[in-house]
Amino acid sequence: MCEPVTLATIGTMASSAMASGAASAGLAAVSTVSAINSQNKAAVGNARNAKLAMNDEQASTTEQYIQQNRSLVQGGFDAILAGRAAESEAYTSAIQNGVQGASVKAVLRDRSQKTARGAGRTNQEMDSLSRQTGANLNHIRSKAQGRINSNPTTSFGFGDLAKIAAPMVNAQMD
Repeated sequence: MCEPVTLATIGTMASSAMASGAASAGLAAVSTVSAINSQNKAAVGNARNAKLAMNDEQASTTEQYIQQNRSLVQGGFDAILAGRAAESEAYTSAIQNGVQGASVKAVLRDRSQKTARGAGRTNQEMDSLSRQTGANLNHIRSKAQGRINSNPTTSFGFGDLAKIAAPMVNAQMD
């Protein structure tokens, strides 16, 4: 059997170790919560910045689309007006030169077909531009989402609880 002084010394050492373990656990808890808060703050800031960059890039892409589409529309109008002018000139020239009937209709049909082909090409270019711009906007969204996902938020979990409890368990084992 142990002497009372030895038992008191062992008891004091055990309670001191437990107090030290509890203090370590408290520091670990504060550190863990602080790390979680820092991670979440960084994730929120990253998401905000990614969305701002996405909005800026989308606005720029949309403006480019508008300008290119406007250019195509204007080019299409110019082609139609040029076609009409050429048709009118061909008709006037044919009449002045005594050409009649089927020949005049053939010249007019030829000019009309050229105008229609030009309008068709313009429509195809506009459709292609629209599809490409949509793909670019999707890529911008995906890039922003990837950036957001690269810095996730976190929460307090079992692993964090185990880190906090480890100093107390170690103190009891000593």
